[in-house]
Amino acid sequence: MALSSLLVILHTIDNCFIEGLFIMDVIFKIILAAHIAIGICALTLFWFPAFSKKGSPRHKKFGNWYSISMYGVVISGILMASLSILIPELVKPAAFTADVDNSKVRESIVRFAVLLLHLSILTLVAVRYGKLVLTAKVDRQRLKSPFQLLITSALLMSGIAIFWRGMIDQHILMLIFGPLGIFISLTNLHFTFKRQIKPRDWLVEHLGGYIGSGIAAFTAFLSFGGRHIFTSSGYLQLAFWIAPGVIGVLFIFFLSRKYAN
Repeated sequence: MALSSLLVILHTIDNCFIEGLFIMDVIFKIILAAHIAIGICALTLFWFPAFSKKGSPRHKKFGNWYSISMYGVVISGILMASLSILIPELVKPAAFTADVDNSKVRESIVRFAVLLLHLSILTLVAVRYGKLVLTAKVDRQRLKSPFQLLITSALLMSGIAIFWRGMIDQHILMLIFGPLGIFISLTNLHFTFKRQIKPRDWLVEHLGGYIGSGIAAFTAFLSFGGRHIFTSSGYLQLAFWIAPGVIGVLFIFFLSRKYAN
């Protein structure tokens, strides 16, 4: 009788575990689908304020929509990264089989999740900074809020860690996103704390923040979402990964020269 009861309990636990696997897998796929859908909206919306007259109602409207969509990308990205780091076996059960080394599979999933978390922080910092600069302008106290300084510092530390790991593993995406995070965090902190600013410096910072988030979004798409499209293109694939950053930095440099005075 006792043995029969024990078998029933074990069978129930086993069923609950299987159902848990299924539920978490479905939840993760729903978050992923939302992340992709919102990301496509953000990539599309990016161009409307970019080519609208600065300060116009159209520029402000599409800029706000872009910000909202990017926050959605950030939230879904952080959720996916956190779940993949904490419970990789539950959110990606299909990757774990008897035919593979599950420890290596887990390590690969966690590495990708850490990179996604870094990219989510980068996007959050860039978008929030761009919006704060617009509202703060010459009054930089809002940029010195504890939350903004916290996420900016987190981005700096994350960028250093990602870059260091990328050098060890020769991981090209880490070698791209690590320095990008370091660059964005340091330039943001420089503007926040430098003694004197010119009257229109805030405009350059505002545009730079949003362009920085665009660099992250387009690079992420070409690196993660578009990697299957360019998988056999060799150096062309690498060029597509690097292109958004190069174009974005040149665009920021051009705008800095244009609005510096």
